[in-house]
Amino acid sequence: MLPQAISLYYHIPFCARKCRYCAFYSLARTDENTFDAYRDALCAHTRAEADGRAVESVYFGGGTPSLFGASRIRDVLDDVRNGFSLLPDAEITVEVNPATADGDFFRALADAGVNRVSVGMQSSDDGELAFLGRTHTFADTVRCVSDAHDAGIDDVSLDLLFALPGQDVGRFRRSLADAFSLSPTHLSVYSLQLEEGTVFYKQRQTLSFPSEDEEEAQYDLLCAMTAERGYEHYEISSFAKDQHFSRHNLRYWLRGEYLGFGPAAHSFRDRRRFSNTPDLGAYLADPTGANDYAEAERISEAEELEETVLLGLRTAQGIPARIVPADRVDRLEAFGLLRRQGDRVALTERGWRVSNAVIGQLLP
Repeated sequence: MLPQAISLYYHIPFCARKCRYCAFYSLARTDENTFDAYRDALCAHTRAEADGRAVESVYFGGGTPSLFGASRIRDVLDDVRNGFSLLPDAEITVEVNPATADGDFFRALADAGVNRVSVGMQSSDDGELAFLGRTHTFADTVRCVSDAHDAGIDDVSLDLLFALPGQDVGRFRRSLADAFSLSPTHLSVYSLQLEEGTVFYKQRQTLSFPSEDEEEAQYDLLCAMTAERGYEHYEISSFAKDQHFSRHNLRYWLRGEYLGFGPAAHSFRDRRRFSNTPDLGAYLADPTGANDYAEAERISEAEELEETVLLGLRTAQGIPARIVPADRVDRLEAFGLLRRQGDRVALTERGWRVSNAVIGQLLP
C-alpha cells in the first residue's frame, strides 16, 4: 500500500430495476442520452480533480455499471490516465449484473484496462433471486463468469447474500457450492440487512427472517467452506484465493485516501470525509461543486483513533495493540474474541461474529 497513492470510486447510479433490498442511491433509468450526459459529468469532475497523483485502484460501483456501457467506462478511464498517474499494476474493477453483460462487453472492458470484475451473483437459487428483485438467473451468472474469463479477465469476485427470508443452511450451502464451482478469486458475502426506504423494509412485518442462531449457523458454514477451499478470510465479509484481496476496499478499511465521483459518492482526503449530493440532476448541473467538502471538518485525533479501531478491526491484520487498553485486550483474548499477532491485535472468527460488541469494549 503506497501512502502517497489515492483510489478513485465512480458511482454509476443506474439500474434496469431497483432490487427489493437495496438502499444505495440508484435510479431505474436506461436512456442513452442520460448515460451520455452522466459520462460527460464524470469526465468533467475527473479533470477538475486531476493533479497527477498516483492512483492505486479505480472502482466502478452502482447501481449497475455494466448497464452504463464499456465505451463510457473507457472514456472515464482515459481521463483518469490523462490527469492522474495510474500505476502500472493498478486494480481496476467494474461491478457487473449478469443480465447486462456479454462477451463483447468484457472484451471492451479488457481493452480499456479493466482487470477485475465483481459479479452480483447473490444466490444460485432462481427463486431467491426473483424474490430479491434481481433481473438475472444463476445460468446468467455462469455465462457471465465464463465470458469474463474468455475475455482475459481472470480476477473475478462474486457477491453473495445470506440470512434471506425463508433461507435455511442447506439452501445457502448449495449457493456456496455453486459459487465455488465457478472458481472465483474472491467472495464478498453479506447477511441481508433491512434498510429504511427499501421494499423489504416496508414489508418487514410479513417477512420471516432466520433466527440469530440460524444466521450464525450460515456464517459458520461460510467460514468453514471457504477455509476448506483455501480462501483467506481477510475482512469480515471478504474471502480471497491466492491473495486476490480487494485492494480498493482495503484502502477504505486502512484509512487510505480516496475520491468519490457521482451523486452520493463519498471521499476521504486531507483528513476530511465529505460526500456528493444524492441528486442526479444537481450533479449533472455542477459535478465539480456538488459536494460538501467546504463544510467538512478535519478529523480530530480522537476521531482518527476511533476510526482506526472501527475500520482496522474489520480486517485480519487488525490494529496496533498500543492504541487500545491492554487490560481490555487481555479480557477479550481470554474470551477468544481477540488474538495477538506480534505488536498487533485482531478479531478472531468468533470475535468477527460479535464485532460491534467487541469494538465497543475497545473504544475509549
